[in-house]
Amino acid sequence: MSEKKKKISKLCLSGFILSILSAVLLILYVCFSWELRDYVYLCIILYAAIALLPLIGLVLSIVGLATAGKKGKSGKGFGIAGIILPNISAFFAVIIIVFFGSLFLIGNADMQQSEKHSDVSSMGGVWTPSNTEYDVSQYKISKGYELNSSEKPVSESEFKAYAKGKLQEITDESEIRIKGKYQDYNFLIIRRDRFDEWKAGDQLVNIYWDEGGYAMAHYSVLTEFAKAANLNLAIYKDPSEKYIIITNCSDYKVIKELFD
Repeated sequence: MSEKKKKISKLCLSGFILSILSAVLLILYVCFSWELRDYVYLCIILYAAIALLPLIGLVLSIVGLATAGKKGKSGKGFGIAGIILPNISAFFAVIIIVFFGSLFLIGNADMQQSEKHSDVSSMGGVWTPSNTEYDVSQYKISKGYELNSSEKPVSESEFKAYAKGKLQEITDESEIRIKGKYQDYNFLIIRRDRFDEWKAGDQLVNIYWDEGGYAMAHYSVLTEFAKAANLNLAIYKDPSEKYIIITNCSDYKVIKELFD
């Protein structure tokens, strides 16, 4: 039987294919790791595949090389490649794990430090609104409303009197903003004439409007390596337009009671 007619060792070939596949999955994960972060189960499957496929490919390649000569089969080159590739993949996998792990730990530490000084990070987001039959449209900030300036200056004593008249509990206060609770919901009252100053001190808060015209606080802590989860908070304005109220309250009845 000539060398050309020898059958290729299926074990060697399978080990080589699995080794290639594991390397491809590793590259894809590195390229799309940020997009995949929200798909927990898919990430777990990828982790398992990246970890197990090289090991299975290595075992198959070793067994294939050991048996190919005895059975007169070709494909030893595939077997050798199937042994080398998992080692290369493992080397780069360790580097990637150490690199991304370090970035995560550094970013997470920075994020936690930033959140300690943030007014809104501990509020919790607004989910499905309740008691929506209560009309709070007059208090919602409309699209195009200018948050960053006001022609109605507010004194510190006037501001504190307003907040204490609205909130049932004051948890923290300054001359710019006052934090407190009403009906067990968190409320943050900010002087509109000092809104820019508060915004700069609270890391980064972007304001955007959804399709329903609701104003929301898009909150994200930006660090050198990491980005915190975004937090959506409802934003309202006092009828006097001197104050901006940010809250995680999803109960329209409570909102109406606060202003009434």
